[in-house]
Amino acid sequence: MPWLLTISIILVLVAAFFANARRVLRNRSNADALTDEIGIATFTAAAAGVLAVLLLGWSCVTMVSTRNVGIITSFNKPVGTLSNGLHLKWPWQKVPELTGSIQTDNHVGGWADGRCDGSTPVRLANNSTACVDHTVRWRIVPDAGDTLYRDYRDDNTIRDSLVTRELNATLNAVFSGYDPLDPKALEGPNLTELSETVTTRLRDKIGTQIDVQNVIISIVHFDATTQDRINALQAQIANTRIAEESQRTAEAQAEANRALASSVSADPNVLVARCLELVNSGKSLPAGFQCWPGTAVPLANPIR
Repeated sequence: MPWLLTISIILVLVAAFFANARRVLRNRSNADALTDEIGIATFTAAAAGVLAVLLLGWSCVTMVSTRNVGIITSFNKPVGTLSNGLHLKWPWQKVPELTGSIQTDNHVGGWADGRCDGSTPVRLANNSTACVDHTVRWRIVPDAGDTLYRDYRDDNTIRDSLVTRELNATLNAVFSGYDPLDPKALEGPNLTELSETVTTRLRDKIGTQIDVQNVIISIVHFDATTQDRINALQAQIANTRIAEESQRTAEAQAEANRALASSVSADPNVLVARCLELVNSGKSLPAGFQCWPGTAVPLANPIR
């Protein structure tokens, strides 16, 4: 029973007791000599009665904090919800509150001593384990406050037993289809796409009770063995790309040489033009070499 109502009942009993004492004193034969006692009894009964009425009125009013959801309980049984603001209620009812504002839970940390420290462990498609750093923003659905209070009683239990538990299960379900060693995935997980998938699935699970704003996956920490394999595969892919680029460069150079050879055969002046282009671009020519055929200066060979 609410304490204000309890005190009000006690004060009513006190007022009734002193009112009865006043009546008894006034009915005595020597009532004129008991004026002081009668006055004290009258004052005490009146004061206790007025205070009882004030406390009783106060127990009928409640204030729900901004953005919170008030849960009306009658003898510990939830019977309704209240929005923020001033409300009237029965004196025997209590109004505990659940936080209705957006709550942000950060789960970050990565690997520490062979286990996920703060982040969420998930099992991947290649049967390896990873630690997922993520942030979830959520708040309760006001209309579901009655049910949430009945099932969980407070914000911390709602977070641990409903939001975090279902989020961990959803993360594992989503990452169970992700293989970091798949050649198509070697450039790293698409964190935006994974975040949207987790958010959608989590809303489908608890959306009637919890308004999931979003889930943001910031980084995925692979175990050391998996990360080493990823690094090795990425190095092989990089080497392959270098080799492919070198091959394309050689093919292009060969094609250019063939085109140049064909042009020279058709018109020797093409070679002169190419030579002049090299000179204009700052390329140095061998000593005695001239772009025009037949104008080279012979090198002297001194006679010893």
